[in-house]
Amino acid sequence: MSGCARVTGLVVFLLIIPVAVMGAANTSVVWGPYVTGTTGTGAIVSWKTVDPTVGAVEYLPPGVNAPLVVTDGRCTDLHHVNLTDLTPGTSYTYQVRVNDSPGPDGSFSTFGNGPVKFVVYADTRAQVPLFTQMERHRLVAERIAQEDNLSFVLHCGDFVTFGDDEEEWDDFFMAGAPMLARTTIMPVLGNHEGNRSLYYEIFSMPEWYSFTAGDAHVVVLDSNDWARGRMDEQTDWMMLDLASSNGTPFVAFHHPPFSSNERLWGGDRFIRENWVPIFEEFDVGTVFNGHTHAYEHYSVNETDYFVIPCGGEEFFSLSENKPEGFVTALEHTLAYLRVSVDDEKTLVEVVPVASVSEDNTAIIHMYPPGEVFETVMLPSERCCIGSFPHLIPPLPPFWLPLLHEMVP
Repeated sequence: MSGCARVTGLVVFLLIIPVAVMGAANTSVVWGPYVTGTTGTGAIVSWKTVDPTVGAVEYLPPGVNAPLVVTDGRCTDLHHVNLTDLTPGTSYTYQVRVNDSPGPDGSFSTFGNGPVKFVVYADTRAQVPLFTQMERHRLVAERIAQEDNLSFVLHCGDFVTFGDDEEEWDDFFMAGAPMLARTTIMPVLGNHEGNRSLYYEIFSMPEWYSFTAGDAHVVVLDSNDWARGRMDEQTDWMMLDLASSNGTPFVAFHHPPFSSNERLWGGDRFIRENWVPIFEEFDVGTVFNGHTHAYEHYSVNETDYFVIPCGGEEFFSLSENKPEGFVTALEHTLAYLRVSVDDEKTLVEVVPVASVSEDNTAIIHMYPPGEVFETVMLPSERCCIGSFPHLIPPLPPFWLPLLHEMVP
C-alpha cells in the first residue's frame, strides 16, 4: 500500500464489502539522508524510503529560531530536495520529514572562501562471503565522521560491486551513515558502478563536473572504458575548466596512471598518455585515484598522485618493482586522505584506520585516532613517513622501462 494516499473529498456512499486487509506502508529511511551538489549558496538533500512517500526538508540557518521548510510533493521512494539561497561558508542542520512525520537529521556546510578541509577515499564495496560493508567500510566511515570541519568527502569510485543492485546500495548507505549525516559527498564513477542509471539517480550529479570549495578547485572525471569514445570531449572540457578556474586545482578519477599493483602494473597507460601531460601543462599539483586495492603515492614532474582505494574492499599485493616516481605505499590497510588547503599550500595526510590480514579475512589491528602514516606538504617536498617501515615495500635499485609501458 502506498504511503502517499490522501483524503481528497467527501464520502457519499458507504459500501460494506469484505476485502483483504492491506499492510501499512513502510516509510523507513534506508538511504541517507545525504547531501550532494553543495555550492556556496545551495545543496541537494536526498533520502530513500522503502515505500513511496511524500517528503520535506526542515533546515535551520544559524541565528534563526524557526526552521525553514522545502517540500517534495512527489509520491516517490527516492527524494532529492534542492535547498537554495543559502549563505556561503555556513553550517546548516536539517531534518527530513516523511509523510509529515519527523525523520533522520544531519548537517553540512556550504562552501565559502579561504582554507578548506576535506577527505578522499575510494573502493568501499564488500567482498561476500569474506566480509560486508558493515564490517569494513563502516570502520572507515566512523573514523571520517570524527573529523572536524569537513567541507566534503570525495569518493573516487567503486561504491558497490554491482551498480544496479539496490541491496548493495542499501549496504553502502547503512555502513556510511555516520559520515554521510555530517557532510557533503562528492561522487566519482568507478568501473563497478557500470555507468548505470541508478548511480545518477542516487547522486543527482553528472558524469564529469567541477566545483570550487574555498581555496580548492576540484575536477571530477570519468576514466572508465565507456567514456573513452568521448575522451576528446571530456578532455577539452577539463582543459577549459582548468584554464578558467581559481584556487588550487585537484583532479579526481578512478583509474590511476601509476601503480605497482601486481595485476595492473604500471597503471593505466591510456590515462597516462592522454591526461598526465595536461595535468603538467595546467600545473595540477594533486591527483586522487582508487581502483588498485592498496595505497600508493607517486610524484611525477611536480604532480603528486595519491591512490587511495582503501575504503573497505579486499586488498591486493603490490609488486616490489615500482614505476618511476614511486614514493611510498601502504598495503592491507583501511585508510583515507585528510586534505587541508589554503592559498599557499596543501597538506595531505594519510590516515590509517585498521590493518587487514593478507588473506583479507580478518581485522588484525585498529589504529588509534590521530595516527598518521604519511604527511605531504605541497608544493614543497614530501614531509615525512610515519612509523610503518615494515609495511613499505622496498624501492628497487633499477626500473623496468619495458614493463612500465605495459597496458594494464
